[in-house]
Amino acid sequence: MNYEQWAEAYQPRANHLRDEETDLFETHGVELGYVLATADMKPAHVWTLVDGDGGTYVVNGYHLVNRIAYMITHEPFKGEFLEVLDTQYSEEL
Repeated sequence: MNYEQWAEAYQPRANHLRDEETDLFETHGVELGYVLATADMKPAHVWTLVDGDGGTYVVNGYHLVNRIAYMITHEPFKGEFLEVLDTQYSEEL
């Protein structure tokens, strides 16, 4: 699955806590609090953008290691693990 297929399947939510238009949530402050609250109530809707050896990846769940940002999706993940090579934010970060 590539990033575009992932985005179509899981539908990342816009970050309503920022003035700018983005679907990324920060790893600190109020945005992290929102991500953690969502992870407690709906863990299958939380994804982590991580830095990996081959680029940046979107992985399901709340992770701390190599995290860059978080995403929250409209559709929940059903499965054990999914890692998607990120082509959306790799160039911007």
